[in-house]
Amino acid sequence: MVDVFISYSRSDQPMVAMLARAVEAAGYDVWWDAELPPHQSYGDVITEKVAGAKAAIVVWSASAVKSEWVRAEADMARNQRKLIQTALDNVTPPLPFNQIQYAEMGDWRGEDDHPGWRKVKLSLADLCGQRGTSEPSTTRNPPSPPPQYAPQPAPAPAPSASRWPLFAGIGIAVVALAAAGGMMLGRGSGVPAPAETSATPVAEPQPVAAAPAAQPAPAAPDPQAAAPAPVAVAAAPAVASAGDEEAPPQVNPADMTFPDSSTRLLQPSEVNPLGPTTLKIARNEIFARKGMRFTTPFLQQWFGRYDWYRPQFDRVPLNPIERANIELIRQAEARYGG
Repeated sequence: MVDVFISYSRSDQPMVAMLARAVEAAGYDVWWDAELPPHQSYGDVITEKVAGAKAAIVVWSASAVKSEWVRAEADMARNQRKLIQTALDNVTPPLPFNQIQYAEMGDWRGEDDHPGWRKVKLSLADLCGQRGTSEPSTTRNPPSPPPQYAPQPAPAPAPSASRWPLFAGIGIAVVALAAAGGMMLGRGSGVPAPAETSATPVAEPQPVAAAPAAQPAPAAPDPQAAAPAPVAVAAAPAVASAGDEEAPPQVNPADMTFPDSSTRLLQPSEVNPLGPTTLKIARNEIFARKGMRFTTPFLQQWFGRYDWYRPQFDRVPLNPIERANIELIRQAEARYGG
């Protein structure tokens, strides 16, 4: 898990590199897509990093406001209440992000006392915790030394005369053990008794001449298995029917804005606060779970990163709940001119 995720347009990379170094110098772990592993999907990594970060800095510029990826990342950060907005070249963040405060960084060249950079640091401290200050050390008293004890004088040896009864007892025990051992050895030196046998003698097995191995007769051909039945491969239909929805793919709820939008009527209170890109994804995920083929590259890339998405239909049937939810989302999108 990183502290800070940075979202930006590729054309602003030099400025973002300076911003990333400054955030790291302030004591925070930073991730931006310059560190994208070449073997992983862009969408998967972005979703994982935004969700795992404590704060997400979005760098708005003339090209960033036109990027659907930057808008999608800003939407995710906004919905998770971790969005920090900066702007370059006097650009105002687009709707609905212009309703949130942002720091103007167009003339920032890395100075620590810049007003916009100071705003960013205050937001980082609020979302990620204050960094760069040492925690107060706790004074510990040294452990008290163990108590010292004066050496005790060794006990005086007992008179030698008092040890004779002990030695005498030990000698008697040794002699008794030696005698018992000799008796045991004497018993074991005789000829061993024969082992017990069964009263009924067991006949020796007689060798049996091996019969010549019979050659297996060739199996008669099975008329049913002689020629496998041809398997008919039907082309994917362009239009989904009701039977096509009997076994829908197993959709991961974490991949969905509204996992139950096909079975539950959504409420305006949960739809209206969303941004335009999130609304667009929420509306089209109803079609995606049914196998709709998209013509928009953004939707193709967005849903194409999920294993459950299997595009095969140009049109899909919708139930009444889905139609109502799509209309509700469209009304929310209309507020942004979409």
